[in-house]
Amino acid sequence: MKEAKNDRVKRLQIVYIVVFLMFVGIILRLAQIQIQQGSIYANELADRSYKKDYIPAMRGNIYDRNGYVIAESRPSHLAVFREQEIMEKKAYFDLVEKLEKILSLEKATLLKKMDVGYAYQNGKYVEAARQLPRYLEKELKVDLTAKEIAVLGEHRGDLPGIEVVTKPIRKYDPKQISVQAVGYVRPFHIAENVKLASYKDESTRYLPNQLVGLDGIELSYENELRGSNGYRMYEVAANQTVVKQVEEVPSVPGNHVYLTIDQRVQLGIRDSIREFLPKLRATIPEARGAKGAYVVAVEVKTGKVVAMVSYPEYDPNVWIEGPDQKMYDQIKLAVTNGTIREAPYNTAPLKGEAAIQEGYKHPGSIVPSGSVIKPITVLLGLQEGIITPSDRWNDGGVYHYGRGTDRIKNDSSKAHGMISPAISLQKSSNTYMARIGEELSRRKGKESASVLQSYYHAFGLGVQTGVDLPNENKGKEDYLVMNENYGPLASMVQASFGQQVRATTMQLAQYAATLANKGVRLQPQMVDKITDAKGNLVKTYTSKTMSTFPHPDKYWDVLEQGMVMVTKPGGTAVRAYAGMPFQVAAKTGTSEQDIYVPVTVTDEKTGQKKTKWKMHARITNGVSISYGPVDDPVLAVAVIVPEGGYGGRSAAIISRSVYEVYDKHIGLK
Repeated sequence: MKEAKNDRVKRLQIVYIVVFLMFVGIILRLAQIQIQQGSIYANELADRSYKKDYIPAMRGNIYDRNGYVIAESRPSHLAVFREQEIMEKKAYFDLVEKLEKILSLEKATLLKKMDVGYAYQNGKYVEAARQLPRYLEKELKVDLTAKEIAVLGEHRGDLPGIEVVTKPIRKYDPKQISVQAVGYVRPFHIAENVKLASYKDESTRYLPNQLVGLDGIELSYENELRGSNGYRMYEVAANQTVVKQVEEVPSVPGNHVYLTIDQRVQLGIRDSIREFLPKLRATIPEARGAKGAYVVAVEVKTGKVVAMVSYPEYDPNVWIEGPDQKMYDQIKLAVTNGTIREAPYNTAPLKGEAAIQEGYKHPGSIVPSGSVIKPITVLLGLQEGIITPSDRWNDGGVYHYGRGTDRIKNDSSKAHGMISPAISLQKSSNTYMARIGEELSRRKGKESASVLQSYYHAFGLGVQTGVDLPNENKGKEDYLVMNENYGPLASMVQASFGQQVRATTMQLAQYAATLANKGVRLQPQMVDKITDAKGNLVKTYTSKTMSTFPHPDKYWDVLEQGMVMVTKPGGTAVRAYAGMPFQVAAKTGTSEQDIYVPVTVTDEKTGQKKTKWKMHARITNGVSISYGPVDDPVLAVAVIVPEGGYGGRSAAIISRSVYEVYDKHIGLK
């Protein structure tokens, strides 16, 4: 028994010794690796690293409602410049000399795109400020030809920093379809530089040169269009040769966006404006400055925007490589969407300071709305019990209010005699409206402005319409300022006939559609549906009610009767709508606007120069709202022609063309 126990102890001792020796061997080996061979393995490890090669997502396309391509992404071969760590100015100049011949680009253009701190001016290289970080890849030319690609490849060793890469680029239809509404794209680093709120803290999602939306649908539907970037992970040696690919995550293309815009209607309206404005300037003296027009056509029952024209337009393909200063100066006056924001007057062909000074002499795209506001005034009068549908009042052409020293006149002080609410709209009687405004101020006192505002807001005036486009302007409620400064009587009388409200064309279109819908205000809709890259339906959009403003049918009937009479003999738009095969309800507006220009004067006491604003001219703007056919409204249209003179001879003429183009391509019945 004792001997057996001793044998087990001996065996255990042998096991312990073996285990001990094994650990000693391991420790010695680890010491050898760490101490004697550590530097060898460290060098080998340093020679190996991982590189992530990003795969940009293909941006989704933008189509019109029928599937016509307005904006698309496609792959393109580009020449790009990646600045080397050590490059002297001679290297830059030598590179430019060679690239000028290969890419057929001027030295000045190349240096500007390369952004290396130098420019080429008057035949000399001069220093220039850098615009972007040097580590960013600079695009020199897109859509390289096969010959250019081959030559760049052959001379790669002589062209430091130059590479040919394949990237998606954005192309827009050359016919310029609703360009401001569609918007444009620019590299992400530019969106960061201009501090666009949509891209704050988004640097992990985008590559520096990846195209992102900066305006219009491109911006408001960025989340749908952008897709998701992929990447390939490579193990690379110290000399940057690829050892192997270790991982791949494919990119996911963006979704496609289908607009409610019909490109046939859009282009038909745009072309009619292009043809009409020169004739207007040539035949109507007060319209000789009319160089722009803004149109929105909305389908009454859905709120779908079928056409949006902000004229003049421009070619958005200039953003592919980015416009230089000369090109930007040519397009900057047309980039802003004047139907939802304040677009400047087109001063072309003037340039520089001359263009700036000329711009002061003309209104932008948001002007006093004028007499198109009068249906709201009549509705307010009816609803507040100031007038009745059967009201009769003698219009003497001039209306004295307050103490009798202040007065409002009709156009040319014309007396319309005994008129009803409907006839007051047909004749566009300022005096009839002033009567309603004065009585409102007498009854409501300090609350008058709030009451009037509730009516305006119910039709979309003074509030955002909700259209799915960025940076929509709410217009101006000047009557609130006048109420504050001069009291309710003056503000209500002046507001009653449209001089104290400045609305965008989009607001006026929503207002017209709300009239057609008897107080139901729908959100203007720019997008019809969204599909994925394979055409599968992702999302559809339906009409959305923003507010309702119920009133007795007899009140709506008065407004419609009056607006129909506007297009009949004796109405302000009889010529514009004469002979149409269907009946339109319309209201024209001719708003007066005082234009002030800056003048530099010297203070006699201090000798200091300061700027004062001096009255330059009083101009008239043409405005029109309408809907039709009256028996079953399909389309609502708003038009603004700054400096267009009488609305019946400018904006209403364009409105008629909208109905004709829509009827031709889609149908009003």
